[in-house]
Amino acid sequence: MNKTEFLIGRSGLDLQDDFYPDDLPLDWRFDYYAAIFKTLSLPIDTDEDLELIFSNIENDDDFVLVLTIECSQLMDKTTLKKNLSEVKDYLRHFILFCEVDKAPSKDVMKLLLDYKVCLQSSKILKLDLQEVQVSGVTLSFNKYPVLYSAQMWNERQMRTYIESVVKIDTKTILICKFAEREALNKMRIIAELLGY
Repeated sequence: MNKTEFLIGRSGLDLQDDFYPDDLPLDWRFDYYAAIFKTLSLPIDTDEDLELIFSNIENDDDFVLVLTIECSQLMDKTTLKKNLSEVKDYLRHFILFCEVDKAPSKDVMKLLLDYKVCLQSSKILKLDLQEVQVSGVTLSFNKYPVLYSAQMWNERQMRTYIESVVKIDTKTILICKFAEREALNKMRIIAELLGY
């Protein structure tokens, strides 16, 4: 039996399609978003209040926060240490994600040892992580795979994409970078109709 379960979300809280009520305080955007969607991607050096977000998801095992880091930030040990030092107290509460074009060094991987990570690449990375190839990319991960896409799809393309990802056979995070509420809802409905 297939164990694929999709958590579908977007990058950032700045939805533009009248998603938030007009009178909603800025500090409440995450709570409002998380009541509807179960994953969110933010840059590791975001301007959002990560402490508030971490306190909100501390006891919510259903929500997955993905912190993204640029490839240059990941590959530079000094920059990586600095970024990780800002979130190390919350390492249980997020997946660190990066799109890479080559495998990180052993020293970088050593720094990431205690973290949940997912690296997305067009190449096979051959790291000491689970690795799957799906939808034209290789995902190297130690908890859940994160598929990150900046493409905008119609319903047929969404269905094709979800069907191509099903073979991962585990909980899978789908981050649709520029998607608005309508597109995220369509992705979620298509996944549910397909039984995932």
